[in-house]
Amino acid sequence: MDMLSLPPMTDPKKLAAMQFMNHAVIMTYSFNPMLNPILVFRMVSLSTLHGMTNLSCFAFACYGALLVSEPSCDIEEGHSMGRVATEIMHMLGAREMTPRVCTIVYGFINIYKEPWQACLSKHLEAYESGASVGDIEYAITNLYQRNNTANDCGEKLSTLSQHYEECAKRAFQHNLMTLWRSSVIKHQLILDLMGIEQNAFAPYDSGATEESCFASARQSKEISVCRLICMTRKYLAFFKGDFDTAGAVYELSQEYSIYSIGRQTIILVTMFIDGLIALYLARKHRKEETKWADIGFRMLESMKNWMKHSTWNFSNKCFLLEAEYSFLKEDHKRAIYCYNASIASARDNHFIHEEGLAEEKLAFYLLHERCHKDALDHLYNAKKCYESWGAHALVKNLDKAVAIAASGFS
Repeated sequence: MDMLSLPPMTDPKKLAAMQFMNHAVIMTYSFNPMLNPILVFRMVSLSTLHGMTNLSCFAFACYGALLVSEPSCDIEEGHSMGRVATEIMHMLGAREMTPRVCTIVYGFINIYKEPWQACLSKHLEAYESGASVGDIEYAITNLYQRNNTANDCGEKLSTLSQHYEECAKRAFQHNLMTLWRSSVIKHQLILDLMGIEQNAFAPYDSGATEESCFASARQSKEISVCRLICMTRKYLAFFKGDFDTAGAVYELSQEYSIYSIGRQTIILVTMFIDGLIALYLARKHRKEETKWADIGFRMLESMKNWMKHSTWNFSNKCFLLEAEYSFLKEDHKRAIYCYNASIASARDNHFIHEEGLAEEKLAFYLLHERCHKDALDHLYNAKKCYESWGAHALVKNLDKAVAIAASGFS
């Protein structure tokens, strides 16, 4: 079926149904994810059977997001559907739908095919468009998505801190409290990575903290907020080398499972970090090796599948997970190859924070193998990457490892 040649929808009842389901789709993504696909399918069905409305482009974009997600995992078809949604929007002249369509296409679909860095400008364009047509919620949603993707690309943390702070202020001014909380939570992570002792919640409520936010969200069953705090806590604990805490937060996070539909870069990166945490714990806790190794291997398989569609975004992550898996299985030759491949891929594709991570992981592997001189070189390389990223808390942590490696070498 050529969807671009479909006639306009004229039936008032069908138009009203599309309007109702448009609002319901947005709500069910966070609060009733099992119902969300049914509404999307219904909107697509109405459009194909009864004609196109401006909301149809949003429906087809959401359908594309479902296709790239589990259980379909049809990234090529989902990507194609994202292009169809964009073409429908332009064909209908539905400028007011730009922020909504861009939220889905560049936040949920194209991240499996196109370099994440390429999505940043699209989200900013969508923000400007949303602000100009009065769709403030989706304008700020695009701003928040842009910041998350930039974080996952390794944008300099001092710049990112300013962007999250500005996004939080705008969300607060417009009473978009979920976006405000999410921006503040992410801003707190950035401050912690930078080694800045500052409470990101303080400008809005002097008595609020991330811990009080988590407690309140648990009590009110705001799953998305609880899940995000678990993600940021895991991320910070992992990068700071506190793997037991990271493992404990991973266990806690299972209460707030990651949706299989509509994954953004933040969730893909969380799965990457989960795999690395699990493979470390499989080495450390041999009694639970099978449990943790299975989790790590599952995340590795996901990265391998995604890498088929985008080596740019996923090759360094896939190689690092495989290196850690080879470490667990005592395959020295494969481990060394994969660590170096991860470093090279991260460098070539401009993920400086993950280049530093791969350098650090190789260094600790070499320390385990008692190759102190080589380990020291890679620790210095990791420090340079983290310094460029602006993660001064991680640089400080590495100073201790450098001292250990240097003493072993001398």
